[in-house]
Amino acid sequence: MRVESRRSMRWVKAAVAVGVSLLSVPALAQDVGRASTGQEQQRRGAFLLELTPPALDGSMYGIRAEVAPSRDSRLAFGLLGRAGSWNRSLGAKARFTGVQGGDVKLNFGVGVDGRYTLAFLADGTVRPFLGLAVGMEEFVVRATVASPVTKDYTTTAFLEPSLGLMWRPGSGRVGLSARAGPGFTFTDVRELQVGTGNLGLRTVYPTASLGLLVVL
Repeated sequence: MRVESRRSMRWVKAAVAVGVSLLSVPALAQDVGRASTGQEQQRRGAFLLELTPPALDGSMYGIRAEVAPSRDSRLAFGLLGRAGSWNRSLGAKARFTGVQGGDVKLNFGVGVDGRYTLAFLADGTVRPFLGLAVGMEEFVVRATVASPVTKDYTTTAFLEPSLGLMWRPGSGRVGLSARAGPGFTFTDVRELQVGTGNLGLRTVYPTASLGLLVVL
């Protein structure tokens, strides 16, 4: 009887051990799945889209499209584009001298853009960054709206370093991006003659923008 009871106890202990092992398998698999999912999210690339309204660079609208190794990567780089319409706004005055004598229009601006995130504050909600944009742009100026045939063009290169701040609530996919800094133009910086006045493209100008940021 003692031998049989000992064998029965062994079988009970073995069954309990097997049961505990089977119960722990789903939890272990779930933990492994979470870990692999987190690693996959870290490895997955991100696409940053920034849309900007009128800014001090003379544009009426602009777009920046950047790629990054992950959603929380410090480094991102991509392309930018911007354009404008006829105006004598603050942006036009920031780019040209003598704007009171004519209208200015940014035909196009294209270039490459990059940013480096300096820190992740408030659980990733606030992210200060350094930005740099390099490209080409074309402006056209005219004397008055009444005489649009009097026009002159200039195509110039630009360099725009900036200090910015991204705001992404909850480190989510939608937020805001603000940046400001100096801008530099070179190559064709001659004075443009329109009617009886001249408009001069500034070689140094201020830049500032606030845009909608979408992370995909």
